[in-house]
Amino acid sequence: MVVRWDASIVDDLRLVEAEITKSVRSRQPLLTEIATHVINAGGKRMRPGIALLSFHSVGGKDKEKIIQLAAAFELIHSATLVHDDINDGADTRRGTIAAYRKYGLQRALIAGDFLFVQGFRLGGAMEAQEVVEMVAESCTAMAESEILQIEVERRSATPLDTYMSIIGGKTARPIEASARVGAYIGGGSTDEIEALGRFGLNIGYAFQIMDDILDLTGDRKTLGKPLGMDILDSKANLPLMIAMQGHYPGSDRIAEVFEKDRKTNEEINETLDLVQATDALDIARSQAKDLRDAALDALKAISPSKYKDSLIALAGTVLERTY
Repeated sequence: MVVRWDASIVDDLRLVEAEITKSVRSRQPLLTEIATHVINAGGKRMRPGIALLSFHSVGGKDKEKIIQLAAAFELIHSATLVHDDINDGADTRRGTIAAYRKYGLQRALIAGDFLFVQGFRLGGAMEAQEVVEMVAESCTAMAESEILQIEVERRSATPLDTYMSIIGGKTARPIEASARVGAYIGGGSTDEIEALGRFGLNIGYAFQIMDDILDLTGDRKTLGKPLGMDILDSKANLPLMIAMQGHYPGSDRIAEVFEKDRKTNEEINETLDLVQATDALDIARSQAKDLRDAALDALKAISPSKYKDSLIALAGTVLERTY
């Protein structure tokens, strides 16, 4: 029997969900409806989960604070997804119609801002400058990476270190912050906070690389979106970049399609076939594995417990993702 990575914090996650639900209530029913639509789209709740597991793994006792902060991370994450969908012109999010498609651009923007503010309200209630700084730094990194991603759209020769900067800000740094804040609130030592931060950072990088791989190889029904969205949007994607910057027979054609303002469905499918004909996906998976292993190595500084076991189990799921 396979034990879920979140089995040790099921009750805590229920409390987080209750806090999230409470936080999206507004005096304006429509605002409550839109925000609820966004959070009910589901998700892995990995950020609050890592915050909770980091808290418990260093012996944290005061659960009220970490429940609020775990909810804050998910609210902020949900806010960024609303804005991402608008920037990307996405039709769906996690198999559910995107908020701006259902409710309109203006209302979705307002709801995204509302979720962001509600997240910071919970974070700011901690009265700990260190916590506010950790959260603010991760949010700054997200904004900077979004700008960087826009700047390099349709640039087939974008350096791989630029790609790492993009996914670092968008995904890895917020997950790192979740782990660091959880350990800090749990009373962890400096070494424990740093170790769990490294775990979160490397898991974040590995998670995003696997997301890139799934965009090119996943199942449309499972993903809740069409394949090749990064090709369509000319977004930095690790296996795609490896394939078009390499010396494969189809590299030049992949780059040609990537740089186009508009692509046909036939061109996207052609590009998917060309990428899958290379070893770029295997190379990307190997890099994700190395990052997963680095995350596990960071946990050596953490004392044994069922919560550490859950973090190890979480790391084990990253390379097995199907959505």
